Amino acid sequence: MITSTFNNELSILETEFKGPISRKEIIDYLSSFNKKNCYPKILKTIIDATEASAKFSFADIQAFNKEKNKFVDNYDLLISAVIINNPSTAAIGTLYGAIASNHKYKYKVFSTHEAALFWINSFSILI
Repeated sequence: MITSTFNNELSILETEFKGPISRKEIIDYLSSFNKKNCYPKILKTIIDATEASAKFSFADIQAFNKEKNKFVDNYDLLISAVIINNPSTAAIGTLYGAIASNHKYKYKVFSTHEAALFWINSFSILI
């Protein structure tokens, strides 16, 4: 299950991945960014996937990147930090980051919320 809430105080979209997460759920989550225009043009996101298990494969990360590319130009900058504590999920997440990051999309995997928040907030210097 994937749930998101925009934290107005921090100006961060906070998302939780819980339980088994399928390819379809990830694609649906990513496609929601294309449908919502209420988010800031510089969007910071933290995804807590510490209670999730990946039910998709390494091959699916290409599909995730393709879906991301459909909406990334709607933003000036999209910064995504993912918190993962499972080695196999971390491997998939890191691989996705290697192919997905570009000048408008910054993505990194972390093991703690504090580290993810520190990294996300480091972009405030550039904004």
